[in-house]
Amino acid sequence: MKDARRALAVVAMPDGIYAIGGYDGTKYLSSIEKYCLMQNKWIRVKSMNTARCTLSAVASADCQSIYVIGGYNGQPMDTVERYSVNTDTWEYMPPMITKRFMHQSVNIIN
Repeated sequence: MKDARRALAVVAMPDGIYAIGGYDGTKYLSSIEKYCLMQNKWIRVKSMNTARCTLSAVASADCQSIYVIGGYNGQPMDTVERYSVNTDTWEYMPPMITKRFMHQSVNIIN
């Protein structure tokens, strides 16, 4: 990867592996790197709106979006953001009722 990071979230998608947010030892990160399978290298994609570590992330059922949930940036967070794989854009979603960090998320498909 281009940036050292710990306490990040990782999502596997059809187009690559996304390394999301984290902490670099001095600051919380909003940056995202994708291991592009076609190019066989790490590339940067658009950063999240909010820097955070110890977050969770999950792919949508159609693999068109990534949801980033909660995390920590000096305090627990209730923030949820959605990344569009097709447009390389982020948007805020309704916040969680309870602030969470160091948690996991899963998408259950029926």
